[in-house]
Amino acid sequence: MTFNYKNILTGTGLAALLGALAFGTSSCDKEFLELNDPTRVPTTESYQDSLSILNGVTAAYSSLQDLYGRSGGSRGWFVFAEIPSDNSYTVTSGERLNEFNDFTLVSDNQHVQSYWLSTYRAIARCNIVLSRAGGVKLTEATRNRYYGEVRFIRALTYFNAVRIWGDIPLVTQEIESIPDAYQFGRKPTAEVYAQIIADLEFAENNLPVTQTGNNLGRATKGAATALLGKVYLTQKRYQDAANKLQALATGTTYSLQATYANIFATNNELNNEIIFAARYTKGTLGLGSAFTTWFMPAYSTAQSTALLGAAFTGQQFNTVDPDLIAAFTASGSTDVRAATSYVLPAGAATTLGYYTKKYIDTPTSATDAENDWIVLRHADVLLMYAEAVNEQSGPTAPALTAINQVIRRSRNLPVNTANATVDLPASISKEALRSRIELERRLELSFEGHRWFDLVRTDRAIPVMNAFFARNNSSIRIDQNDLLFPIPVQEIQTNPILSQNPGY
Repeated sequence: MTFNYKNILTGTGLAALLGALAFGTSSCDKEFLELNDPTRVPTTESYQDSLSILNGVTAAYSSLQDLYGRSGGSRGWFVFAEIPSDNSYTVTSGERLNEFNDFTLVSDNQHVQSYWLSTYRAIARCNIVLSRAGGVKLTEATRNRYYGEVRFIRALTYFNAVRIWGDIPLVTQEIESIPDAYQFGRKPTAEVYAQIIADLEFAENNLPVTQTGNNLGRATKGAATALLGKVYLTQKRYQDAANKLQALATGTTYSLQATYANIFATNNELNNEIIFAARYTKGTLGLGSAFTTWFMPAYSTAQSTALLGAAFTGQQFNTVDPDLIAAFTASGSTDVRAATSYVLPAGAATTLGYYTKKYIDTPTSATDAENDWIVLRHADVLLMYAEAVNEQSGPTAPALTAINQVIRRSRNLPVNTANATVDLPASISKEALRSRIELERRLELSFEGHRWFDLVRTDRAIPVMNAFFARNNSSIRIDQNDLLFPIPVQEIQTNPILSQNPGY
């Protein structure tokens, strides 16, 4: 893994704010993972040269591990993006993850609190770089590239947060005192989105098309463009989304892997389909990913050894729902994505549950695996582009060309060669194409952190999930209040100007 987190921030003051302030500076021999005294205010002594600014940028990248899942920290994005959906459920109740799939969330849930703290810690790290880099001797191009990287990370962080909570505190400056932190109340989602768009536009204009060498894995122009397209799609700005995504969908910088399983292989990380990923590396400093262990059922020693080559007990945090398996079955036996999307080892009881193969790796210890978390990839872009075009102009050729590439690859067919057997017909209606895009996104991107927010974005969460619960003879029903998650009660108690979302 070229972009290695082993050398992340040393000698830099970090700030986690709004309920978890972590002000202070550390000595040059301290690792960034050692959090500082929360009562101290940062100084500028560690921001006197270009190396310290680079380390600050890298520390912002390290925040992504907390946002997407880190052992000993936040369980990550899947808790909000997959467990509430019809893709997944959690067997574990002791951690209160069941509150997400049962829609019984209480505002003191530790996972909501943990993600809030991770969110504002990441934003604080970005804001520190944006505040301090102007005083350090750098070329203008280098300074703007660093600004572009942290503004991309800040935009991604805010985009996740605004989808989780709606109105949220909008902090775009370094917080230098504890009283200052409590001046930030919730801002309307429109203001948050305006800042996200401004950050992404700056990043798009100042990041390189590709990153190479020691910079491999850092944000690129394509990552900013793809995320901006997703933001516009979420806002239902379909023409803006189509305009933004077109160059990526029809260009040559990114392309579909010929074989679906290769996307997720740990020996094929940052392949030409992946636009941006949160990076992990096993075996050093606890910077590996925990997804293999978190998602794997509690198989026997023989079963886990047969699957992974070593005995590990899974925790079943993110188990494949039979409803998703039924959707794959209905897609037909030629859909090769099923074999990568879920597995049940030979001899395992179905009561233990299937789990996704997308995060299979042999950990060096229980929660130290190699798997990155893919945030954006080319198939996602193709399907978003097809959706934007269809919503704006109907099932025109550009929309069909984009989705047909994904469908062909799902059958191991050449993606750029028309195939009358699987291609969608030109006569398809707008409504039918809309439904097919929804299905393809579910099958193509399962367990990658899209399903719940796809349903919310398209106003389909309530009808789809209530039909799902009815099929399963469950008494659960959701309403508009369930489309947002609770503001952590600890934050409201600490900062009384924060208000709670309805229903909590």
